[in-house]
Amino acid sequence: MQRNQIKKLTDIVLGEAVVLLLCREDNLTATSVVARLKKMATDETDPARLEAIALALGELQAEYSQSRESRDAAALAFGTMLPSGSGKKN
Repeated sequence: MQRNQIKKLTDIVLGEAVVLLLCREDNLTATSVVARLKKMATDETDPARLEAIALALGELQAEYSQSRESRDAAALAFGTMLPSGSGKKN
């Protein structure tokens, strides 16, 4: 399968996972999308769709890792700059 075709199929299976979660009124988080994609993979028999699901899972993993690193870096950079007593007030 050509690269642009597998990329398109990857977007499709990712969209299917998201739509299914929304239709079921489940939480839409990276974790829930990953779980849905893994479930889709267990039921899938088409090799191209299985490849697309694997690529979608890889994309989510990469995004999640990058997001977490950015958040951690921001906390390190700005977390100590907060004035004392700026936490939640009860």
